[in-house]
Amino acid sequence: MRQPHTLLRGGSPLLRGGQSCPPRAGSPVLRGGQSCPPRSRRGASGEPPRGTHTPPRGTHTLPRGVRVPLLAACLLTLPFAIAAGPDESQDAATVPEKVQAHLAAAHAVRTELAKEREAWAMEKERLELLASTVRSEAERLRAAADKARSDEATLRSRTETLQAAKQRLEHIEAMIDTVAERLEQALSALAAQSLPGVVPPDVAAGITEPARRLAAGAGRLDEARLRTQRSGIELVVGTLGERQVTVRLLRAGAVAAWWMTLDGKQTGTAAVRDGKVILRPAKTPDETAAIRKAFAIADGHTPPDWILLPVRTAEAP
Repeated sequence: MRQPHTLLRGGSPLLRGGQSCPPRAGSPVLRGGQSCPPRSRRGASGEPPRGTHTPPRGTHTLPRGVRVPLLAACLLTLPFAIAAGPDESQDAATVPEKVQAHLAAAHAVRTELAKEREAWAMEKERLELLASTVRSEAERLRAAADKARSDEATLRSRTETLQAAKQRLEHIEAMIDTVAERLEQALSALAAQSLPGVVPPDVAAGITEPARRLAAGAGRLDEARLRTQRSGIELVVGTLGERQVTVRLLRAGAVAAWWMTLDGKQTGTAAVRDGKVILRPAKTPDETAAIRKAFAIADGHTPPDWILLPVRTAEAP
């Protein structure tokens, strides 16, 4: 590029090329790398030394304090002026192209920077939205975790309550099983001491649940209570003397019983001893007739009537 001219103070002419000092008044302009001729000092008489150039009067001369810095500046700019001197025409021709290229490059950089800013703004907005979503999800998960912990505590409390209730239920079941077993034993003892048909047979032998077992025993006891309040005819095997005989047994509740053979020829009274039915024959014809009439009334062959029946207990042989 072309080196700009420098204008000195005090109306001095322009420096060209590599001039290192301002020209004097009336002297030609120095070009290239020419140096200024040294100035001579005046003698004691005030006249300049011989052989030195004295500027004419009326010419403006710079003070020494200004000339020295100005000379240094000229010396510093001299190499650049020399280097730029030969390419002045070429640089002047390429300045617009260079300026246009610099402007185009600056425009491209600004466009790219605007794109980057827009991309960063979109990325920032996306990250902020993502952060907001993550925070919302974290809050939801935190609330769900709190609820899960609360539910866990509630379930743990309910589990402990159910465990305690289960232990109480197991204790109650054990008590019920014990009561059912004792009831069965009592009914078995009552059946061994009662007339046949008073205590119903045991149907709870295959039941393992304590509650159902107790319910079966209670039903059996209630049925035995009902049978003691009414009469009935049972077909039993009894001991008559030394032999076993199958007879019909007329039972009046659990108080007394009478028997009659299947052919109706023999009758008598019956009692239970050691779980066995002991048969005793009637002692008189009147007892035999009364027993036969009682069987006829029970079978529905004779209308009801008052009858006097014999009553005996089991006797030891």
